[in-house]
Amino acid sequence: MSVMLSKGGNAPLPTARCAITVTVTATATASGPATDVCAVLLAPDGRVRGDDDLVFYNHPAQDGVVLDGRTIVVDLPVVPASVDRIAIVVGIDPMLPAAHFSAADTPRAVVECGGVRIGFEPPPFTHRETVAVLVELYRRAGAWKVRAVGQGWDTGLAGLATAFGIVVDDAAPARAAAVGTEAPVAMPVQAPAPAPAPVPIPVPTAVPVTVTVPVTVPIAVPAPVPAAAMSLEKVRRAAPGLVNLYKAAQVSLAKSGVMGQRAAVYLVLDHSGSMSRFYRDGTMQQLAEQVLGLSVNLDDDGTVPLLFFSNGVDLVADLNLENYRGRIERLHAPLDWGGTCYTPAMLAVIEHYQATGSRDPAFVVFQTDGEPFDRKATRELLRRASALPIFWQFVGFGPSRDLRFLRSLDTLDRRTVDNAGFFAAGRQPAARSDADLYDHLMNEFPDWLEAARAAGVLR
Repeated sequence: MSVMLSKGGNAPLPTARCAITVTVTATATASGPATDVCAVLLAPDGRVRGDDDLVFYNHPAQDGVVLDGRTIVVDLPVVPASVDRIAIVVGIDPMLPAAHFSAADTPRAVVECGGVRIGFEPPPFTHRETVAVLVELYRRAGAWKVRAVGQGWDTGLAGLATAFGIVVDDAAPARAAAVGTEAPVAMPVQAPAPAPAPVPIPVPTAVPVTVTVPVTVPIAVPAPVPAAAMSLEKVRRAAPGLVNLYKAAQVSLAKSGVMGQRAAVYLVLDHSGSMSRFYRDGTMQQLAEQVLGLSVNLDDDGTVPLLFFSNGVDLVADLNLENYRGRIERLHAPLDWGGTCYTPAMLAVIEHYQATGSRDPAFVVFQTDGEPFDRKATRELLRRASALPIFWQFVGFGPSRDLRFLRSLDTLDRRTVDNAGFFAAGRQPAARSDADLYDHLMNEFPDWLEAARAAGVLR
């Protein structure tokens, strides 16, 4: 059986025990640069677990993932449960003169296992990309799938490695390789920021360089890629304080294969009494700015419809590039604290979305810290709403024991499609990095897009 994926598409991998091979190829050209292939093992948070999770020329095997020339061989039963995704990466040394991909030599990937052949040829790289994630193997509901990513960056391995939680230091001298040969080419990288006393570990080059993988790292995001709803220049002019959030959201969108997707982003905030500390310490303002940073990648109007709820709908307002600073405090201060009912807020979102007449889907960030009083009504409304082009991303604040109901919504039965995701942000959600938040927000959205199109919910 042979399948060709389009960008953002996915397919299940055979369940029978067999070695998965991912082979990277490109049309040979006289001037085309030689490339390196590597794999990155990623934990559920979208980051490497340690320096050994980079499988490349100098470290060709790790936890069931083996590099063999331009082929990555993956023994899925051997891959530990702590690995959630395996990204297949191809790159060029960005320091070589005129070394970047072009339409003529855009790399392709072929995934094979047990008689199944899954191919992916991304749209031509025409923006001087020097590194790209071609495909990723990922877990979903206890099984493995492959997703066609096809996302390139012009920052070389340094930018991509940083997005995966690796901080790279100064480059070592490049190893020589004749252009057009299969010999691996050095991929020297530069540090995103000065760092004292880096600890030496290898990166994809024949000569060791220094890389530091701290447990918690500041993320330097690759340069923006095409197809965001709003340009970097416009964001920089209108809201310079959102530029880093805009870039961080782009990395997660690209890794999820939905860069270029358009959606109306909504933000729904819990204003029940138990939420007061999150408003006082600035957590809610921070979340609002993070959602706005995501929105300008998905929607070009620069405005997020904003709704506060408790027992009912307390306030409907908006958040945009001009008014976002201190917006949450100004809006919520006059409101009374209340209880928790989800359905009035959900109905208000549905009504607002339908009134806009939008042809794009809605992506709703629905934040709360506990179970509602209207649990039965919420379940029934979510079932009915599954026939609408609206995806509900529930974000739970607080201890895990208070979020059982939200988890149940993520697996609710009798829906047209699975139209909800759930993310437990914990007791200190403000301590999470922007990149971590965005990765979790995008965790289930790509699968919903595919399912909604297949079911005719989304056209």
